[in-house]
Amino acid sequence: MSGVPLPSEKDRFVTAPSPKEIQEFERLLGDFLPASIPSTLRSNRSNENREMWMRLAATPPYAAMTVWVMTIWPNRRIERVDPMVRMAIAGAHYVWEDEWSTVRLIRAVDKAGRRKERREVRQHLGRRIHFVSLDTLWFEPIDETPPASVTSSLGSAVVANLKQSLGEHSYMVTPSASVLLDRFADIAVDHLNSVRIKSISDQCPNGLADLALFEAARPTKRTNKLNRITDIFRDLPPATSVALSHLLLGTDHNPESALLWRHVSGISPLDVRPDIVADWRSELPALCPSMLEFTDRRRRRMRDRSRNGDNLRQIFDRAVISDLDVVDRAVAV
Repeated sequence: MSGVPLPSEKDRFVTAPSPKEIQEFERLLGDFLPASIPSTLRSNRSNENREMWMRLAATPPYAAMTVWVMTIWPNRRIERVDPMVRMAIAGAHYVWEDEWSTVRLIRAVDKAGRRKERREVRQHLGRRIHFVSLDTLWFEPIDETPPASVTSSLGSAVVANLKQSLGEHSYMVTPSASVLLDRFADIAVDHLNSVRIKSISDQCPNGLADLALFEAARPTKRTNKLNRITDIFRDLPPATSVALSHLLLGTDHNPESALLWRHVSGISPLDVRPDIVADWRSELPALCPSMLEFTDRRRRRMRDRSRNGDNLRQIFDRAVISDLDVVDRAVAV
């Protein structure tokens, strides 16, 4: 035995697990009958399966399986325990249908616990950005946010053109809306550039361009999920992210309503069709955090009244009081 190295935690189940471990694992699997565990539980990420996982997580068998996993693999990171438990439960039907042996499922659970952590990488203004959770830091970060908002010439020009196009309704561009449009204009341009690069092919050597590029990044069902710009805006409330994307990239109904496209094309802010201006007015209430607290019925009425061009100055003036601080904190997070 002196010349044989002991198996490490990583290679624990290269050989077969002990009969006691197999017997205990099969006993725990008996609580998850094939009738209650669909075969698509792991592969299908539908809302129905998500709800089933939430119900299972609150049951005693799920807790018992969690204890078994933590006992067998005591050195695994705590964030990998839940994926291992889900692998065991979702793979139970393979054992009951005699497609897998119990040992094979145990090894699959072991493999699920050894997968490397995936860190999301994106690009902003040509630079790679890694998203890291503040909870993983061992020190307290220092807030060095400058007191003044960082603006860009592109963002300020987009805001100025929008106000000029709205005319008497320019009050709808509240400080919170100005901050969002200003800060996310450059991010949208960077995202469009990444979508263009991914679209390069033999048939399209330069990638998508003009309105086709904007269409490929809009949050619609026809576009690739990875290209939808709302994925970049996911830290914002859903209604705000969709409204912001419609203002910057336009809509399928009115592609020419994209503020970025109109600015790059050099179109005069005074040369805007009435239906496009109505679309812009209907999206602006969603850029006011205080208006997001309205009931659904009141929000729909605000959207309809904004589209119709009603005088809503008093409502928007009341929203200006507290909205700016809320947006600054949301964007910082």
